Amino acid sequence: MKKIVFVFLLFCSFTNAQSLIELRGYLQKGENSEEVSKILISRSKNAYDTTKKPIYMAFYAVGNFFMAKHASNPFNKYSYFNEGKKWLKDAIKKDPNNLEIRLIRFISQEKTPKFLGYNKNIEEDRNFIIKNYKDSDDENLVNFIKTYLKI
Repeated sequence: MKKIVFVFLLFCSFTNAQSLIELRGYLQKGENSEEVSKILISRSKNAYDTTKKPIYMAFYAVGNFFMAKHASNPFNKYSYFNEGKKWLKDAIKKDPNNLEIRLIRFISQEKTPKFLGYNKNIEEDRNFIIKNYKDSDDENLVNFIKTYLKI
């Protein structure tokens, strides 16, 4: 029985890692593709509904930020933007010490036009990321942080 539980936990862990890798790939392409942004929204929402893990809320938020960029109607742009802000805020509230969620907010706030006023946590997140990235076991995430922050 212990072996069955171990195999199940190992499978869940592998599935979770694969899902994050897949979503990270959509992050890289979604900013320039409305189609990929829609996939990011759909897959991250499904992953969140299944697991209730806040990291998937953060990916869903970014998908909405990307859709705000792709929308042509100003009301739709603002609606997507606000949806993204709400989901990212909730993700951080549920898991404030998650390095990847904080990185997602940092990058999102850095890339958001200043006139929208979504830039209040940039310094806080940058300091958190620099202080904590070395403790992460996720080599891909650590390498991305080093490259992005030039550290």
